[in-house]
Amino acid sequence: MSSRKSTKVALEEILLELEKSDPDIEASALVRRDGLIMAAALPEGIDKTLVAAMTAAVLNIGSRALEELKRGSLKELLVRGENGLICIMRATSDSVLSTIVRSEANIGLVLVEMRKAVQKISQILS
Repeated sequence: MSSRKSTKVALEEILLELEKSDPDIEASALVRRDGLIMAAALPEGIDKTLVAAMTAAVLNIGSRALEELKRGSLKELLVRGENGLICIMRATSDSVLSTIVRSEANIGLVLVEMRKAVQKISQILS
């Protein structure tokens, strides 16, 4: 197995573990800042290319707003809709962890589990 493939498998295992850790996390993806997907654990019917593109778009707007308002670099971003949330968290300088979460979720617990996953991801990618 090539190093690149084994890295992708390890990242996907972290995402699956994340989803098992909290039943309110419906899907997750590791996305590069330029919108390319690095790994994903998405149910059928969710287009990973669309998730990556939307994550990158929201990330760019959030990062720009923080920069313009002198609030530092983006660490976490929550987008709450009527039917759930998108939670985005910086994983490395070049990637973010994006999750799709049910509306009734305990966001504090989701963020704790995401931070654990991000630590594992950064170890693999460093």
